[in-house]
Amino acid sequence: MKRKFLNNSSGFTLVELMVTVFLTAIAVIAIYRGYTSFSQSADAQQQVIEMQQNLRIGMYTLVRDMIRAGMTEEDQNTVLVDATRKDVKSVTFMTADASTAEFGMDLGSGGAFATDTLDNDADGTINEEDEIRIGNDDFNDDGERIRYTLNGLNLERRVWDSSIPGYGAAQTIITNVSALDFTYVKEDDTVLSTLPLSEADRILIDTVEITMVVRTTNEDYRITNNESYNNLRGALVLGPQMRLKIRNANL
Repeated sequence: MKRKFLNNSSGFTLVELMVTVFLTAIAVIAIYRGYTSFSQSADAQQQVIEMQQNLRIGMYTLVRDMIRAGMTEEDQNTVLVDATRKDVKSVTFMTADASTAEFGMDLGSGGAFATDTLDNDADGTINEEDEIRIGNDDFNDDGERIRYTLNGLNLERRVWDSSIPGYGAAQTIITNVSALDFTYVKEDDTVLSTLPLSEADRILIDTVEITMVVRTTNEDYRITNNESYNNLRGALVLGPQMRLKIRNANL
């Protein structure tokens, strides 16, 4: 008896394999592009959050310290220069430049005033307990001078150390600061423009306007930033910055 074998087995043709590989490649590329786009978007958002946080911290720290310029311990609302008061130095700002501000406050030296045999508050009684809060008419005690400056991309803060005497080590408040601008204004709202200010001009400072421009940590090659950044008075503080996301704050 003869047996017949039916040849019903069949495989993929070369064309079918090529079509399958092609469609699979398209799917993989689409998934990869979607993932890459999501990753870049998440990274960009994180950069913006970091930049905004930097700006808030920098401005908060600057303003917190600068509103105390010229202040005395017994009068914590005194923030402006008043040369007629014996307990406030006539020159509150030691340095006043475009990106550097050095200023003082007379906070006294703690409990030493209770035993200094002086009538610090001029009330006729010596060594009262309340005299520990009276300033001693200088800016030479610990923490009575603060200096802010822009060093590269770092906003640095230095505090006076009487044991040196001089400023202690620089403290980096924030990084990625593209520009820092101090504008010094007199009581009549005119700007003291000859920087750095002389001592005669520093006595006239009534208000300090602060402009800070911060940037992201990484460059973004998808961005072309042609914007210029000005302070509150319209003066240019930073020109166009290519491929950087930037935030500006004025106060």
